[in-house]
Amino acid sequence: MKIFGRLIAILLLPLQLLLAPGFANAGGGPQSLAVIVNPSDPGSLAVANAYIELRRIPASNVLYIRWNAEASRTTALQFRDRLIKSMFEQLKQRKIIGQINGVAFSTGYPYLVDCAPLFPAQQFPQQAKPFASLTSATYLYRMIQESKLEFFSLTSNGYFAPVVAGKTTSQAFAADLGEGQGDAAQKVVRRPYLMAVALGVSHGRGNTPAEIIAYLRRAAKADGAKYRGTIYYMKNNDIRSRVRDQEFAAAMKELSELGVKSELLPGAVPANKRDVAGLTTGSPTLNLRSADCTLLPGSLVDNLTSAAGQFTISPDALHPQTPVSEFLRLGAGGASGMVVEPMAIPAKFPSPHLHVHYARGCSLAEAFYQSVSGPFQLLIVGDPLCQPWAVAPKVSVEGAAEGAVLEDQVKLTPTAKYPDDRAASRFELYVNGLRRQSIAPGESFTLRTTGMSDGFHELRVVAIDDTPVAVEGLWIATIQVRNGRDAIQLRAPAGSVRLGDSLVLESTSTRQEDAIVFHNGRRLGVVPGGSGKLLVETKALGAGRVQLWAQQPGQPALRSRPLTVEIK
Repeated sequence: MKIFGRLIAILLLPLQLLLAPGFANAGGGPQSLAVIVNPSDPGSLAVANAYIELRRIPASNVLYIRWNAEASRTTALQFRDRLIKSMFEQLKQRKIIGQINGVAFSTGYPYLVDCAPLFPAQQFPQQAKPFASLTSATYLYRMIQESKLEFFSLTSNGYFAPVVAGKTTSQAFAADLGEGQGDAAQKVVRRPYLMAVALGVSHGRGNTPAEIIAYLRRAAKADGAKYRGTIYYMKNNDIRSRVRDQEFAAAMKELSELGVKSELLPGAVPANKRDVAGLTTGSPTLNLRSADCTLLPGSLVDNLTSAAGQFTISPDALHPQTPVSEFLRLGAGGASGMVVEPMAIPAKFPSPHLHVHYARGCSLAEAFYQSVSGPFQLLIVGDPLCQPWAVAPKVSVEGAAEGAVLEDQVKLTPTAKYPDDRAASRFELYVNGLRRQSIAPGESFTLRTTGMSDGFHELRVVAIDDTPVAVEGLWIATIQVRNGRDAIQLRAPAGSVRLGDSLVLESTSTRQEDAIVFHNGRRLGVVPGGSGKLLVETKALGAGRVQLWAQQPGQPALRSRPLTVEIK
């Protein structure tokens, strides 16, 4: 067998596209996103703490996976056996694997995955070097797990939306993680992928944790903004532009039909433009700062070049290429770049229709993954939940409110009001981040509190609209279940705590049994007998605002009110 020929055949192998219409949880929902945090990295903890608060990520969805290996790169074996395996074990343990569509990596993880050890006898051609990005190796995790050469195919992504007669389709993403998935009644199209985005990269040419937190805050404020800004397509004689510019016209036509302004300009940078809602270009260097152009919050920057996703290149290297970190530093909501020389192969990069999917209301993660058919070397960085063009409803719930005290059996009736003619296709109820029920419009949830811990719980009701993009609206309230007479309380000294100091927590309970103190689903320690003090090192929590609570596992179990502590 000719190994080289075999790999070329795989690169050109078509994969059946799973593009039947369906409704599923959109990638824009915090309850369908897992946040991966490196507890060994102070920056990772700080970035995660900020993002969890910004996006109201459920505590159950925050996974702590220690990574002490090399900061910038790893092997596919280490990635598979240490990172992916631990992630799935925690998702299963927390019983949320059936509701997760994507993951957001905080800082502190390698951006480059060397896949050669998976294929020790294989010879790879120049255009398919056996390297992957952190995000693509996660997105195509099944191919990594099964050591499939299809990972390097230019058509490996069945969620990719091809251009057919000048048109594309956009739709919500729904993962198939192998458990608790599939519902014929909802016509859910499941896909063997897991959308992955890096919140930031902080080593080498990356961003500082403070810069990452700043651009994530900007992106969160962009949701629903429906900008009057402009999507700029830049055309020049560089091969980096020429391989994609034939698709510009079709993408601009679709944007126009959506009421979104776009403009085709010569060169590489939209100089003196203060309304950049999106940019597609191709150039080794993009000096947006000196060009005096302004990136709007939540904007996407897509530059086809070789090394924008490489962070360990010396800044003193000859002709250094502009890294994605520069676009994020200047205010973009997301950007992508290659972690290894990709060659000028357009299938490896986002198509010009990236901005079309975004303008239809898709999340940042959905827009990127629908626009690239062979993503194996592409690193995507930014806020995966950002949705500037999404139309979210105002969700209200009859039967509960913030601070309500609930007993026995409670009926919860949700409604969703939209500013246009769309409607909710269904509602879902989450308790402490765990999906419990799904109902049709006009129906009610039945919450049986007798099966819950006495104390404080977070309720979420999600409205999913009736469009293919399945945009979500969210209602959140903390309620108290009171079916017994016992209670537990967790307290901390007033004011903020300095990072590096010890935090003294005090638990008080009416019952004499051990109380476990939690932070985002991980155990911090035990208070023997339920009442007493627990000393916690703030370095283990990280800088920012964190939520803690105490729980006793008796019958019925007791759960304290969430305690927010600010660590500076």
